Amino acid sequence: MNTNILRPLFDAGKLWQGNAETTIEVTDTGFPKLNGQLSGRGWPAHMLIEILTNDIFSAPIRCIFSTWKTQQDTRWTALINPPLAPCTERLMQEGIDPQRVDVLNIPTNQFAWSLEQLANAISTRSIIAWESEALTSTQLRRLQLACQRGQTQLFLIRNPKHQWQASPAPVRITIDSLPTSFEIRVFKQPGTNAKSPVVIPLELHWLKTPSPAQRKTSVLKAQSSLH
Repeated sequence: MNTNILRPLFDAGKLWQGNAETTIEVTDTGFPKLNGQLSGRGWPAHMLIEILTNDIFSAPIRCIFSTWKTQQDTRWTALINPPLAPCTERLMQEGIDPQRVDVLNIPTNQFAWSLEQLANAISTRSIIAWESEALTSTQLRRLQLACQRGQTQLFLIRNPKHQWQASPAPVRITIDSLPTSFEIRVFKQPGTNAKSPVVIPLELHWLKTPSPAQRKTSVLKAQSSLH
């Protein structure tokens, strides 16, 4: 078969060959070790990425906030059905503009359709969505196509039981939380086989950084001392 005819599909991430180098657009994960385990050296920028984990909030947030810091632009990022209310202060501490972040709570019977519309929107850059119903293979495939059309990155948080079920998601990973770190294993991705796990130490630098309110107070005190 003449692969030159299929080259546009390979380059768009719609088709790939085993053990082949990919040229898809990616975003930096924020973790050099994890970049090295991904075939494009980053998260695919316009694909569905499944995250299978029992730690449904803190582990994905730690992981995804690191990549959100590297892709600030005029488009929106969104958290869909988060199990806990996100903290504006934490977003600011991580260098993420909260004014460009939407938080949506979508009823279960509208989850798949709404997520597809968001992924298809050119105004949306990246999404974290917590699965509120077990999506079918057809629904997952539609989400992947919507990501490609809208050039959107979609992280879908799912129950680990789905790991052994076939999925059309191009990238699938597991995250396990450890006492002082979290472990990421990429077991499906374009162009290469499964990789060995990567252990990412917990970085609590944001706890040691003065809050925006504290920084403003310090500036005001410094200014008042000059008069």
